[in-house]
Amino acid sequence: MNGLNSAPRFYMWTHPNRSWMENFAQNLLSPDIVMWGEESETIPAWYAWTSRHFDEASTPQEFLDKMTAMKAMFDGAMYLASGRNYYPLELVNPSAENVQDQEIVCDLPYPGNVTINPFSPKHLKTHHGLDQSKLDDPLTRNIFLARYDEVAFAILKYVGVNGITYQSLYAFRDWMKDAGWDDKKIADEAGWSGSRLKDFTNTANNPAYLGPFARHGGSKDPPPKRPMLLDEAEKGLLQAVNRFLLHRAATVDLRAEWNALR
Repeated sequence: MNGLNSAPRFYMWTHPNRSWMENFAQNLLSPDIVMWGEESETIPAWYAWTSRHFDEASTPQEFLDKMTAMKAMFDGAMYLASGRNYYPLELVNPSAENVQDQEIVCDLPYPGNVTINPFSPKHLKTHHGLDQSKLDDPLTRNIFLARYDEVAFAILKYVGVNGITYQSLYAFRDWMKDAGWDDKKIADEAGWSGSRLKDFTNTANNPAYLGPFARHGGSKDPPPKRPMLLDEAEKGLLQAVNRFLLHRAATVDLRAEWNALR
């Protein structure tokens, strides 16, 4: 169970049917997300997914809300690492390690509240005992960063809920600009010229070209002269936002925060 001293109190199950899951679950060493495969003589078909931040939940609603919000952040971190190649895991069969906790995971009042902060104040102070090299994993780093940085928190939650779309890629630009990066900096980090960034914004805003996938409604604007396909937009803005989050990690001295909890 990834070096945990004891089993998590609550967990969900997923049946991903993906060849990479066994290696992923075995190598995921995060203070915030825990996964392990079912006991099996072959490759596990089912994997448990949970977080130590759920351990303090005392009601079905609290567990469900924490799980829903943390799953959105996990999905967001996975999208940032893998782009649209990632398909969110389906979580089923809520389970409790101890019999006396079963009532908390039975008859959950779906849907959960994705807008809450899922981090447990108690677990935020818990020593994880992990080497600092684990912070080099993008998923582990970005969720850990969200503990300390409200911009990273918002980005993970947003893209986790909405996926990679023209709207969410445009939202990355909004967050980067609000945090001090101008369009020239964003274009540079995306590997684009300033005019190519403008092509992206013109495309994302244009309902004549994108229809229901556009950021705006209306039908008066003509289609963009140089539309940007989603593949190109995704590649550039994922590169930019990941570099932006590395900058945020350096700003809060994330490695020092990590080492303080070793």
